[in-house]
Amino acid sequence: MTLHSSAPTSRRPLRLGLHLLLAILLCAALSIAVPPPGANAAGPAPLPTVVVRTSPATVVPGNVISLSFTLSGPAQEVGFAYVNEDTLEQAILYGPTSQAPGPYSAQAKVPVNGSAFKRTGRYKLLSVNIVLPAGQGSVRYGRDGNILFLSQGLEAPTQRPGALDGVDFAVNNPNFPLIDNPNTKTPVVSGVARYDQVLTTDNGTWTYPPTGFAYQWLRNGQPIAGATVNSYRVAEADLDQTLSVRVTATRAGYRAVSASSLPLTPTSPITATAPTLQGKLTVGEKLTGVFTESSVSTGTAGGAVSVRYEWVRNGTPINGATAKTYTLTAADRGAVVGFRAVVQAGNPATATRPFTVFSRTVVRNKAHTAGFDAGTSLDLFARNAAANLVLYPTDGAGRWQAAKTIGYGWDVFDLVFNAGDFNGDGFNDVLARDDAGTLFLYPGNGTGGWLPRKEVGWGWDVFDSVIAAGDFSGDGTNDLLARTPAGALVLYPGNGVGGFRSPGAVGQGWDALSQVFSPGDFDGDGNPDIMGRDNAGNLRLYGGNGSGGWTTARSIGTGWNVMSRIGGAGDFNGDGFNDVWAIDAAGQLNMYYGSGSGGWKGAGVVGWGWGGFSTVF
Repeated sequence: MTLHSSAPTSRRPLRLGLHLLLAILLCAALSIAVPPPGANAAGPAPLPTVVVRTSPATVVPGNVISLSFTLSGPAQEVGFAYVNEDTLEQAILYGPTSQAPGPYSAQAKVPVNGSAFKRTGRYKLLSVNIVLPAGQGSVRYGRDGNILFLSQGLEAPTQRPGALDGVDFAVNNPNFPLIDNPNTKTPVVSGVARYDQVLTTDNGTWTYPPTGFAYQWLRNGQPIAGATVNSYRVAEADLDQTLSVRVTATRAGYRAVSASSLPLTPTSPITATAPTLQGKLTVGEKLTGVFTESSVSTGTAGGAVSVRYEWVRNGTPINGATAKTYTLTAADRGAVVGFRAVVQAGNPATATRPFTVFSRTVVRNKAHTAGFDAGTSLDLFARNAAANLVLYPTDGAGRWQAAKTIGYGWDVFDLVFNAGDFNGDGFNDVLARDDAGTLFLYPGNGTGGWLPRKEVGWGWDVFDSVIAAGDFSGDGTNDLLARTPAGALVLYPGNGVGGFRSPGAVGQGWDALSQVFSPGDFDGDGNPDIMGRDNAGNLRLYGGNGSGGWTTARSIGTGWNVMSRIGGAGDFNGDGFNDVWAIDAAGQLNMYYGSGSGGWKGAGVVGWGWGGFSTVF
């Protein structure tokens, strides 16, 4: 395949424009939020960057309840939803709005008298609700900053809201005192405490007839997420644990009072060795569930034993996936999958118990540390002096296969790298930047060749380094990290179909590193990491946390300044751990074998003559 001899002249609007990139650079330098790319509904949702209570911690009649806030974008309506923790009544504090692009600051105010906040009690912020102008949708943020609701067509912002836990307050209003409503009979749970059986609670009784009830089922005294109605189906996690329910009675003007049922302990006579999961958590790969049926003991249930298998996605069974093996599909991307063995015993069956193992991370698209040709092991690319792109395949056991030229004229690009499966078709791709700053996607066809290229961005010449970061954001798709000359590191999350979601700055001071690359998961936590060589020749490991941030940073080697190039080698020797390659001054290709826990377990020379290449990736 022959490439264009010069960059295309088209400057049609693309996903990433120069104006956006320059804005990112400015924002990164100032350590502020990255603005959305334009003000249309398809961009990221606005978020509250600052929320501060400006009224006293306890307000009384005659006081005004007030918050100062800043939004990153326009809003037709802004509401701060509170709950009175003493009565469970809810109230909303509305703030002034603006259709300006943002950011803009305002105050939300309401007097105590005559408002929904007039009743005595402790008011806790539940959520911030923002409605965009012109019917563009809405977004709701929870107290922890997570998005509770996002209208279709809006992108989630890459930044998190400002602190939302310091804006609670109390009202002390003698005109609306709290009256106790004592419980006189605790709730009673009925049903059989066994796996997959439904338990139901009554409401109990109170001195004054309540007008409403709230329910919360508890496991070992701790709330079970989502279990907030008067019935509950016993889950696998409940076996051999204590279950109870807390019922809270409400009545206008009365203090909300809770009472809990007596605890139950769901049990099963069935025991077995826990299952295990084998395989790569990559779209297109086959997983195998291992369950030792001979380890099953039926205990007092006796009788015949039957075992059925199912695969689950985010806890929900996958239709038709009932074998011991399962091939991951695009529907699994970004999800946690699990393998479950459901054992029944008795004649007829009187006892049931599931045994489930879940994946440790989400399912991801094929990473840049995997193969480009039909194999699954790493393949290295090299651009020679004639500007030919040469593929060096490996066999997954530390041996090279026959090299082949797969492109010509690659000297028109100043930056080329393996991006992993960037467009979601199951095959690894290459991204290339020309001298004009245009970014091109060269989709791989899965057999060491190409599909038609695609222009995916322009203005990328403002970065001095761009690397494939794997699924750094934790949504299952491959991402890029780009560094500015000033040292700001910007995350460009991939959208899984060859484009990008909204970028955001994820670090400063990265100009102290002469080379930056991703070896994939190097420390063994299942998430891709970043490495960099500093000016003193130390190789540093920056652990990714799987959600667009960092765990730890530490030095993992010295003397790396003797190497002209360094990069991630995937699992070169087939031991299941990712490795690092480096080219020394003599042109030798050295392989440094990772231990799987952020260290090393050996090194060796695996090639010669690599110093003559202008690019290796």
